[in-house]
Amino acid sequence: MVEILRSLDEIKDVSVEERNGDVIIRVERYPILKEIKIRGNMAVWKEEILSYLALYEGMALKDVDAQVIENKLRELYRERGFLEMQAKVELVIDEFGFAKIDINIKEGDVFFLGGGIYKGSSLDAEFLDEKLELIKGKIVKEGELAKKVFDLQEAYISLGFWDSYVYYEGLHKVSANKPFLSVFMPTGPKIKRHPLKLLGSLAEGFKNLFSHPISTLKTAVGKGKLAYPVFSVFEGKRYEVFFEGNQFFNQEELLKVSGLREMGVDLFSLEEAKNRLIDLYRSKGFFDVEISYSLDDEKIYFYIKENKRYGAVINGEYTEYDEDIFEKRLRDILTEIKKQGYTLAEGSIKKELDKEKGIVMVSFEISKGKRQILRSISYPGDDREIKKIFQEINRKLPAVYDSSIIEQLNVRLSRYLEGNGYMEGVFDIDVILEESEDTTFYSYVYKVVKGPRYRLGMDLYYGANVTNRRELSYMTVKEDFYTERSLDETLYNFITSNSFVGVKIDTFLDKDKKQVHRLIKLQEDKRGFYDFGLGYNTQEDLILDLSVGLKNLFGVGLTTTLNYKLTGKRETYGLNFEDPFLFTRKLWFKSSLFKDHREHKSYSLGTEGFALSLGYRITRWSSIGPVFSITNNRFLGSSATISKYGLFLLREYKDDIFNPKRIQYNNLSFFKAYGDFSYNKLELSTFYLIPIGSNLNLSFKVAGGTAQGKVPIFDRYFLGGFRDLRGYSFEEIGQPNGGKSFVFSRLELEIPLKGSIVMIPFYDIGGVEPSNSLPKDIKHSFGFGAGVRTPIGPARVDLAFPGEKDFLKKFKLYLSVGYIY
Repeated sequence: MVEILRSLDEIKDVSVEERNGDVIIRVERYPILKEIKIRGNMAVWKEEILSYLALYEGMALKDVDAQVIENKLRELYRERGFLEMQAKVELVIDEFGFAKIDINIKEGDVFFLGGGIYKGSSLDAEFLDEKLELIKGKIVKEGELAKKVFDLQEAYISLGFWDSYVYYEGLHKVSANKPFLSVFMPTGPKIKRHPLKLLGSLAEGFKNLFSHPISTLKTAVGKGKLAYPVFSVFEGKRYEVFFEGNQFFNQEELLKVSGLREMGVDLFSLEEAKNRLIDLYRSKGFFDVEISYSLDDEKIYFYIKENKRYGAVINGEYTEYDEDIFEKRLRDILTEIKKQGYTLAEGSIKKELDKEKGIVMVSFEISKGKRQILRSISYPGDDREIKKIFQEINRKLPAVYDSSIIEQLNVRLSRYLEGNGYMEGVFDIDVILEESEDTTFYSYVYKVVKGPRYRLGMDLYYGANVTNRRELSYMTVKEDFYTERSLDETLYNFITSNSFVGVKIDTFLDKDKKQVHRLIKLQEDKRGFYDFGLGYNTQEDLILDLSVGLKNLFGVGLTTTLNYKLTGKRETYGLNFEDPFLFTRKLWFKSSLFKDHREHKSYSLGTEGFALSLGYRITRWSSIGPVFSITNNRFLGSSATISKYGLFLLREYKDDIFNPKRIQYNNLSFFKAYGDFSYNKLELSTFYLIPIGSNLNLSFKVAGGTAQGKVPIFDRYFLGGFRDLRGYSFEEIGQPNGGKSFVFSRLELEIPLKGSIVMIPFYDIGGVEPSNSLPKDIKHSFGFGAGVRTPIGPARVDLAFPGEKDFLKKFKLYLSVGYIY
């Protein structure tokens, strides 16, 4: 208990004492931040300030004081051009240990860049501004300007000032005393020479005006603030280097190899430069090269006598001498040999110089050693899950020995043991070596001792002030033994309940009792929320959009949300109630009172009514329950009131809650409708995502449905569009009146290309039948997608074609994220 308490962020110290047979635990906590007020912030949003300061209501204040907050605020504003910003922070802690922070900000004016000041420089300031890419009229960001000192140093070195030294002094701030129109179009020397770049400059000016209108206008009329970065420069001599006699290498190549730019100029660096140049020439076969130099004040002369270039003979083949080519050929040889299993192969280049013939005899001396082959990795135990791990590894063996295979296996074993409660589990490895004439075979035998399996101990909840403790227990996955999966599922339940903005689960081992205790730290979301929008478009005229909601009602996880939308054409709304854990971990429900409007290909549908779903969790992955709805539907100039009741059976399995590699989704539903129309519907949909190789995934969907009775058009079947038969337009299949039965199937293969980029060829097939028999007119479409893998599935672009003549002219393009069930 003491260790669990000490792990809490807000706990400063915990002490234990025994008095009269009672154990007393004394807890000292840090102040808790209860309220934050910010005033005067016009240019930076409150959320951005809090994020930068890493402050939030409910946090423990450890090493935070008013002066630290003020300093960080100045840093934030200075990087946005507010160089004279002032902040006053008051931090008050009451007698109960709760803290309030009151931040008053005086932003002041934004400073704009006026150019650079270069003390001690003999060069033109405009020229250096261009080298440093200083754009007059841009908002000053001091951090970026301070880093320009490195660009200035590089500029001086490139100009031959190899003994130069520069440093950044700071900003010179002035009040503009005349109009500074560059704020409307920030420009520099390079921009002036390229008229096309003036568009970007104009966009930067609009950004200045809309982001900081007052400061921009004041500066434009000569009343604003300018800042100039000040650099101090020691130039030294400006050297020029001349190379005479060089024919094989050009001037720039020789200057780069000499290293004079980096070393500066003195007797030692000149001698070093000479030796580097000699080595360079000899690497290309100029073994008789002669180089000397002289220094005449600021002019350096290198005199080069290249002499003849030696040739080379490799395996009886004559070529020009080039050590870079020889090194590459040796690397290629060793790479090819190592692919064959000679992983310990080494090589060197042997050279025999014949000055009389001007030839170098070059040969490669290769020591292959023995082939290193990983023959097998065995596990003689009886744990089925561990056996699966070894079976997967052994499918790739025998193979060239690679230590990473063993390292990855060890990591997987450790994760399996700890993830399933075997906290004391260990494994020993015996390595059996067998050698033939040119091969060493490695066989690994693993002995896994799982040890005792730890049970789940106590679950302690911290931070939930409103949520009922019983409700918390419903969200917590309980098992006899600890598993990492139950931890992930518990975390998932809390996150998807929409009652919490922060969830963290820490585990603590009790080695004496062989238990794992869990501390579940929670940060409850605000119970009320709203969103308001007002807009206009040419189709619906004025648009009013409002969302209001309440979370965690009565502390039982019940959520209610009202979405209301009013346009020049119609009114829609939805009042939703839902609870993922209805008084038990087994039950969930969703209900909605709604008015909606949908546009379909051959009709428009206006619907208002009530819908209710109640689910019972048969297992962790499966639910069954009734559904009921009463709706009034307006379509094709008529209306119909329909009541529906039915039953669903749903199973959704993911091998990993947050980053699944295997998904199974099955949904069977039946409902009966009565009222102005009387009919029955039965539908089945199943989706599978299956890994079939290294990073290779196969997914397929099969769906079908049938209806009997007098079925209105809005409950008939259509196919086509993004969710099915992608080569056809939305609801194109089944026109004009829809069908009473349909079948559909989709097959996709997710192929990795590079990194997280994937290619996804796909094939869709399906059909719609006017009667309730099997469809006879089957359509198909095909295509491919490309995208990037994400934890919820690929973010992709699909190009789809119908299975018809001239299909290339009838393509469809779709953009999506995730797997479509």
